[in-house]
Amino acid sequence: MSIQNAVKNLITELVGLIDSKVVVKLVDGTHYEGKLRGIDVGDRLTLHLILEDAKSSDGNTYHKVFINGLRVSEIISVEKPLFDPDEFATLVQQKLSLPPGTIKVFKEAKMVIVYDRYKITENGVEGAGGLASKLYSIWQEYMEEKKKKLG
Repeated sequence: MSIQNAVKNLITELVGLIDSKVVVKLVDGTHYEGKLRGIDVGDRLTLHLILEDAKSSDGNTYHKVFINGLRVSEIISVEKPLFDPDEFATLVQQKLSLPPGTIKVFKEAKMVIVYDRYKITENGVEGAGGLASKLYSIWQEYMEEKKKKLG
């Protein structure tokens, strides 16, 4: 694997954490815990972060925290996302037997697109009509099962 691909994979993984709860440890030993709202990869791969509803290691809470990438030591994902686009696409294929190429998975965006018309994410199904209703039923069943497994 080339360094360029490794960097691309790292950025893809970080983008996948957006809207998830993370702990960001800083080089001085302090940390913030909050929802990752944004990232900015600087010109020398310095990763700047935005956390929302963050709590600092000293117990203070902040609506938004902008963290300079030079201060970041670690980024720890606290929660596992419920929606797995690959898993959901496989389920849709099994249940609806759609023709090949009609289901597209966009891992970075955590979404599945069906027939270039219906968008499915952790938040639900976008689109209207009979197929949208079927997709919504599959999505509801899938999300309920995932929530049960989390306990």
